[in-house]
Amino acid sequence: MVEFIFSQVSSEVFTITQILIAICALFLLALTLKAYKNTGLRKMIYLIIAFGLFAFQHIFNYVDQAVLDIVSDDIRYVIFAITTLCIMGMFFLAILKK
Repeated sequence: MVEFIFSQVSSEVFTITQILIAICALFLLALTLKAYKNTGLRKMIYLIIAFGLFAFQHIFNYVDQAVLDIVSDDIRYVIFAITTLCIMGMFFLAILKK
């Protein structure tokens, strides 16, 4: 099993990156919500779910890694992988649905 050990600098880069990704995901979520309100396109719902999951994924990852150890790293990796799969599925449905 591979275990990642972060130095102080890489740990700070990880923290900043997780925060920036979460902010971007929340911004895209807000933009998609506004677009949905303006257009009423039902496929936007899939994008709203995808960006919401993306924000959840990175906020959870940040909180678990940097703030409070909620679950073990193995469980966190599984949650991250499953959430990524769901996000890809939502983007696929957004493209596929008319």
